[in-house]
Amino acid sequence: MPKRWTLINLIGLSLLLTACGWQLRNAQLLPDSIGSVYLSSKQSHSFLVKELSQAIDQFGVQVVSSSSQAEQSFMIVDYKQSRRISTLNSSARVAEYQLDERVDYLILDSNGKPLAPLATASAQKTYEFDENDILGSTNEQQRVKQRLHEAIARQMLTHLNAVANR
Repeated sequence: MPKRWTLINLIGLSLLLTACGWQLRNAQLLPDSIGSVYLSSKQSHSFLVKELSQAIDQFGVQVVSSSSQAEQSFMIVDYKQSRRISTLNSSARVAEYQLDERVDYLILDSNGKPLAPLATASAQKTYEFDENDILGSTNEQQRVKQRLHEAIARQMLTHLNAVANR
């Protein structure tokens, strides 16, 4: 007869998992001390600023529209992205691509003074490519890019939190 999960067993399991540091993916809570942030770019990366703003907003941090309203700002200095073939199938055709993105940024205070030296946030992910389903593969590539931006935003916010708590 299979063992039944009781409330006590489930509570014990959740305590065990949290005690060892395990947490759900993207469940990291950021403190309220981060406040509001402003994102800007020296170059024309407005699409990146928009996507990073959305990712930062998902973590519960308010993104404002001007630096005068923000407690801190992120100045995106450089953005690089690349796509390379990760694996080939038995027909020597592309089976997977790897996307790499890197953002070099500065953290500025409300007066525009750097709070930390130039930093880099980067992420990479692999996705399957199906030459018989180009639309599906393109949609998968867009989802992977979104996850990359979320990972980069998390790194930036974690760095901001460390700088703010110094």
